[in-house]
Amino acid sequence: MSVSQLYFVLFYQSILFCIFGWGPIGHSLVARLAQSQLDLSTNNWIQNYIPGDLLGNLSAIASWPDIILYPDTNPLDYNKWQWSRELHFINTPDWYCEYISIRDCMNNRCIEGALKNYSQRLIDNNCDYVQQQQALFFLVHFVGD
Repeated sequence: MSVSQLYFVLFYQSILFCIFGWGPIGHSLVARLAQSQLDLSTNNWIQNYIPGDLLGNLSAIASWPDIILYPDTNPLDYNKWQWSRELHFINTPDWYCEYISIRDCMNNRCIEGALKNYSQRLIDNNCDYVQQQQALFFLVHFVGD
């Protein structure tokens, strides 16, 4: 291996550790942009599910599904939410360039299934207020994912 190849490998290995997903800022920006596109009646309806101290701001709840997963941000009951981890993504097999839901989202345990489930729960009158509120929080986050 030449010196230039070694530098190339070391450089790219060093920046790979700096690659992250959206994180809170990305989720907040996507939610803010989405909320700016809502019509007035939809925005007013959503306000019913956003805690009052957040002043109706969807971007303030956009990272909730990530926050609840970790002991440093949710020390009291992060274990309660571990079931939702696999809902944040779709994991296709290596070297496959297509998504097949029956293979890649078994039992709807991926982001596609989560989007369908929480869209339905948000408008389901059989769900209570907390269930609908959590559905909104998950939807805002997963659309941003």
